[in-house]
Amino acid sequence: MKAFIFLLPLVAAIAIPEDTKCQCPQVKCPGDDAVALCNCLNSAETLCKNHCPEYTPTYRPCPTKVPNPTTAPPKPTPSTKPPKCVCDVLYCPQVWPESCHCGNNSKKVCYEQCGGAKPEYQTCPDISNPATLITRLTRTLAPSSPPPTKSTKPASSTKPTPTPSFPKNPLCGGGRGNYRQCADGWTCIKDPRKPGCGPECDGFGICVKDKMCGGIAGFGCPEKGMVCVDDPRDDCSVDKGGADCSGVCIWEKNEGTEEGL
Repeated sequence: MKAFIFLLPLVAAIAIPEDTKCQCPQVKCPGDDAVALCNCLNSAETLCKNHCPEYTPTYRPCPTKVPNPTTAPPKPTPSTKPPKCVCDVLYCPQVWPESCHCGNNSKKVCYEQCGGAKPEYQTCPDISNPATLITRLTRTLAPSSPPPTKSTKPASSTKPTPTPSFPKNPLCGGGRGNYRQCADGWTCIKDPRKPGCGPECDGFGICVKDKMCGGIAGFGCPEKGMVCVDDPRDDCSVDKGGADCSGVCIWEKNEGTEEGL
């Protein structure tokens, strides 16, 4: 009886057949491309069906691979011709929006005269009286000589006594609404013959040529009738104990005038 019990497991192992199941071959698919991965898995299903006929394959819909767009070659940028000349420096009023319009007009005039790279303009707000600004800028950029005055002959035979005329320094400065500029090569300073602070506090000044006189070398003025006065733009002043101070030349006998602007 004991021997029969020991043989039962052996008989049971012989009587139960081994369950053999078909194994699909392993396939390695890429994981960095969704389209290639899907196609690889479907191919693995077909391969498994061919290897194991009883296997039912499961196919999945694969996305369509979008072709990479071909990038068009960059368009050649036209070479910018170097400017034909060097534009004069224009000093614009430091008042908005006049300074904006003045800067744009300066760029436009320089581009039309000398060429070069096309300038980039600022976006300027409208001003109350653009005609006044355009006239002022035109006079500053291209100062023109005043038109000749026609002299009428006196009816009587008595010749009038001529009034002597002297050159005058043009006015400059003023308030923000009517700021006046000097022509190229001239600079605006306080009139030393008048009290007050001049252009620094929205007052008027006079235009003088930006050329030194006096100093250690004792440079004189270029024309007769001019005098050398202290240049208020530096720290050297004879009144404060300075020596050999440089100055600028002004006309001696007349105050500033609007002529010449």
